Amino acid sequence: MKKKLSYLIVCLITMITLINSSIVAFADETYDNVDLMANYGVVIDYETGKVLGGKNIDSKVYPASTTKIWTAYLVVKNVKNLDEPVEITEPPGVDGSSMYLEVGEIFTVRELLQGLLIHSSNDAAVVLAKYVSGSTQDFAQLMNKEAKKAGALNTHFNNPHGLPDDNHYTTPYDMAMLARKAMSEKVIREIVSTKSISFKQQNTATSKINTSRYFTNTNLFLTSNDKITYRKQSIPIKYDIVDGIKTGYTDLAGRCLLSSAVKNDMRVIAAVFKSFGTNVYVDSRTLLDYGFENYTSKTIINKDDYTKTKRVLFSKEKEFIYQPKSSYKLILKNGEAQNSDYTYKENLDYHLPIYEGDKVGTLDVYNGNKLEKTIDLVSTSEIHSTFAFFTESNFLKILFKIILFLILAFVLFLAYAVIRKKYRRKMRQLSKKNKKKNTKNHKKNVQRKSTPRKKR
Repeated sequence: MKKKLSYLIVCLITMITLINSSIVAFADETYDNVDLMANYGVVIDYETGKVLGGKNIDSKVYPASTTKIWTAYLVVKNVKNLDEPVEITEPPGVDGSSMYLEVGEIFTVRELLQGLLIHSSNDAAVVLAKYVSGSTQDFAQLMNKEAKKAGALNTHFNNPHGLPDDNHYTTPYDMAMLARKAMSEKVIREIVSTKSISFKQQNTATSKINTSRYFTNTNLFLTSNDKITYRKQSIPIKYDIVDGIKTGYTDLAGRCLLSSAVKNDMRVIAAVFKSFGTNVYVDSRTLLDYGFENYTSKTIINKDDYTKTKRVLFSKEKEFIYQPKSSYKLILKNGEAQNSDYTYKENLDYHLPIYEGDKVGTLDVYNGNKLEKTIDLVSTSEIHSTFAFFTESNFLKILFKIILFLILAFVLFLAYAVIRKKYRRKMRQLSKKNKKKNTKNHKKNVQRKSTPRKKR
């Protein structure tokens, strides 16, 4: 009996193990496995975020300087004017790749972003982090908060530059998704695709550069004349379809690279970690080409074709023009049929005045009954109220504020006068009462003194 029971237990454990292994295998089959030299890599579609292929995409890795793409994104999102001057008031106090910023120098936020992303400058990362959040620690908290919002659930940042830290880690998938988010910003796309940058020595009220600097982009996909062996052929590292994104290296992290490439009206983003030498470019190109060769992009809504007008009563222009902020595309594996059951619903929500680029609503895209995408609708024209002189005039707005202030001041003065009057009346009444009481007491004292005492 005991032998039979032991046999059943062993069978049960074996079955559970097989079930668990099959579940893991199934999870791994949700994306295509790509043969890489490195152990960690992924390629995703930019439009949809769909994973196209990879290897150990959810494994823990150290991001090194690829961290800086997320730093740059948060700077862009939190600084309204990138041409604001930033004075270096203290030594950044960080090792590694540097712009060699000096105390007293003044750079714009944009210039520091260029140094951050093109030259991978750690000192620029520290200055920008402090400029946004006051300290690198507070900025790291912001990085983690926004990373979680963006869906990077297996990532934790401890600094803005990516220098070694056991508590500073990510996964290939998370980092690719964060890079995708960052590449939604035009200014970031422009900077990461820039091959070189120079800062000339100058001294003005808004710019002070003690020493001229010239930096070449660390991304060899953009600049290198060297070659790699790819698909058994010797080819240039430089790849014309690549337009970014960011390199990284530490002894612990190895060679890391985030790449973006555009081909056949389709953008893909690749991430490779823990690689060596130029192998990181071989693996990155393998992933990029895998995406383009095995998947195609199908446009569901083209923002340029979707242009509409809306009539508005009591407006000078009578109507405004609007369109989706971005197109919506599907990514399909070669041979996969497209579901054509797509519909959309507009949700307009606006207030006058409307300026070019203002959000005026949303466009919900449905696949059957399922909401698959929500895109902001933005105005491509301006529209003002017929009563704009009253509602939009800065002079009248200021005058209204002054009048409101005077009315408020008058009301406060009246309230003060009423309270003061009541207080004085109360004090007079109290004074009369005390005077009456004192007079009464005085009379009593006088009577007491004038009345002769009886002799005993």
